Amino acid sequence: MSEVEISPVSPWRDFQAAFWNAMKLSASLIATWTVALGVRFVLPRWLGPEEYGVYSFAGAFAASFFVLAALGMETYVQKEVPTRPEHASDFIGGILVLRLCIGLALFAAMAVILRLGGRPVEVREVVYLFAAGQLLLVCNATFSALLHARGTVDGLSVTNVAGKLLWGAGTVAGLVTHSGLIALAAAFAGAELFKACVLFALCRKHLSLDLRLRVDATRRAILASLPFFVTTLATSLFTRIDDTLLGFLANDREVGWFGLSSNVAQVAELLAPLMGAVLLPLFSRVAARSRDELTHVMRRSLEIILLFAASISVALGLGADVWISILGGEAYAPAVPSLRLLAPVFVLTYVGMVCADYLYLLGRSWTVTAICLGGLAVNAILNATLIRPMLEMLGPGGAGVGSAFATCATEAFTCAMFVIVIGRKLLDARLAGALLKLGLASLATFAVDRAFLHLGPARLLLDAVTYCAIVAASGAVRIDEIRAFLSQARQ
Repeated sequence: MSEVEISPVSPWRDFQAAFWNAMKLSASLIATWTVALGVRFVLPRWLGPEEYGVYSFAGAFAASFFVLAALGMETYVQKEVPTRPEHASDFIGGILVLRLCIGLALFAAMAVILRLGGRPVEVREVVYLFAAGQLLLVCNATFSALLHARGTVDGLSVTNVAGKLLWGAGTVAGLVTHSGLIALAAAFAGAELFKACVLFALCRKHLSLDLRLRVDATRRAILASLPFFVTTLATSLFTRIDDTLLGFLANDREVGWFGLSSNVAQVAELLAPLMGAVLLPLFSRVAARSRDELTHVMRRSLEIILLFAASISVALGLGADVWISILGGEAYAPAVPSLRLLAPVFVLTYVGMVCADYLYLLGRSWTVTAICLGGLAVNAILNATLIRPMLEMLGPGGAGVGSAFATCATEAFTCAMFVIVIGRKLLDARLAGALLKLGLASLATFAVDRAFLHLGPARLLLDAVTYCAIVAASGAVRIDEIRAFLSQARQ
C-alpha cells in the first residue's frame, strides 16, 4: 500500500501540540513512576510475601468492583470533547451523581462477598478503604480526560506528581509507624481525594465546567459510552482478575509473589496513559479530516510505540531475576518465572490498544467490545483451570505461572482478533519491517544473555549494548526522521 501524502500544515500542528503534551505528561509519569517504584521497592520487603499478598488482594478486589463505576466516560470524553468542550457540562453532573449511587451498591455487594468468603474484619476494612479510593480514582480519570481533551495538561501533570508524592509519604509513614495495612489503604484514598479536589478546580477553570443535572444529556452520554464501558469493564477485569482469583484459589503468599511480578511488569505499560490521553484526541482530530491520513498517523505512531514497548519488555524479561532480587529479595524468588512470562506480553497489549482506537474512530466500537469480552472469558477460564494445577505441579510460585500464562494467551487471542478484523489496513511494509527487526534484535539479545549468564547482573549491560546496536544498525529506529520531527516541533 502506498503512503498517503499529508498536508504539511495541519497534521504537523496537531503533532506538535500532541508531542509537547506528551512530553509534559511523560515528565509527570516519570516522576510518579519514580515515587511508585520507590514505594514498591519498600512494600514487598517490609511486609513480606503473605502480608503483601493481602495488600495486593485488597487493592485488586476493590478495583475489580469499582470499574463498574467508570461507565466508559474517559473514552467518550476523549472522542467528543476535543471538538466541543462546552458539551462536558451537559453530562458530568449527572455522571457524578450516578457514580455515587453505584458506589453505595458496590460497597454493599463487596461486604456480602467478603463475609461469605470468610475474610477477617481487618482485611475487609482495608478493602473498604481501597474501594473509597477507587471511587475517587474513576472520577479523577474523567476529570483528567477532560483536561487532556481540552489540551491543558500543565496543572494535571503537577497534580499527578503531587498526588503520588502524597501517597508515597503516607505509605512510608504507615510503614514506619507500624500502623498496619489500614494506614496504607488510607494513604491511597487520601491521595485520590486530594487529586479530586484539584482536578475538579482545574476543569472548572479550563472548561468552565458547570455541575448541573441534565437527565436527558446524561442518558445520551451513557448510551453513547456503552460500548466503551463494556470494553473498559472487560479490560479492567482482565488486569485484576488474576490477583482476585489467586486470593480465592491459592493463598496470600502466591498473591504476594505474583503481585510483585505483575507490578514490575507494569513498567512496560508506561506509555499506556499517554496513548489514551494524548493519541486518541489527536487521532480524533485527524479522523475528522481524512481516513487515509488517520491510517498513516496510526501506523507511524504504532511504530514508535512498539519500539519503546519491545525495548522495555526485553529488559524486564532478561533481567527478571535481578529486578525481583532488588525489589523483594530472596523471599520473592518464586516470582521470577511469572515475570519472565509477563514481560513480552505488553507488546501485544500496545498493538491491541492502537487497533482498538482505530476501530473506535471508524465507528466500530461494538467490535472492540466483543473482542474484549472474548478476551475476558478466555482469561477467566484459563485462570480458573490453571492456578491450582500449576501450583501443585510447580510448587511455590506455580499459581503465578498459571496466571501469567493465562495473561499471555489472552493478549495473543485479542491481538489476533484485532488483526483479523482490521486486515492489512493498519500494517504496511515499513511497519512489518520494523517489527521483524525488533524481533530479531530481541532474539539475538536473548542468546547473548544466555551465553553470559555466569556474569550475573553485569550481563544486563552487555544485553543493552547488543540490543541497541542491532536496533540502530538494522534501521528499526530512523534517527533522521526523529531529528526532523523534533526540529519541526521546536519551530
